[in-house]
Amino acid sequence: MMLSRLAGVIAVLGLLSGCANHPVDCTVGIHHSDCAPGTPGYDNPDKFAVADDQECRSYGLTPGTSQYADCRVKLNAAHQAPAGLLQ
Repeated sequence: MMLSRLAGVIAVLGLLSGCANHPVDCTVGIHHSDCAPGTPGYDNPDKFAVADDQECRSYGLTPGTSQYADCRVKLNAAHQAPAGLLQ
């Protein structure tokens, strides 16, 4: 009886811990819609879309090509990485 109760408590705590990961994500810069203002993850990742498009086009890349997609993915990753990580 005691062992099954302990297993139940552990299972509930495990499920609850899955709900508590956004504050950590938001603090390190991973965007979620519920990040608190002022955290690195609060910024809308789409705010860089126009600048990223212009940058990739400035390299002579054409939207719809795999090279353009790779460029956008790399720029997006650079925006989402914690400061100093991609130096």
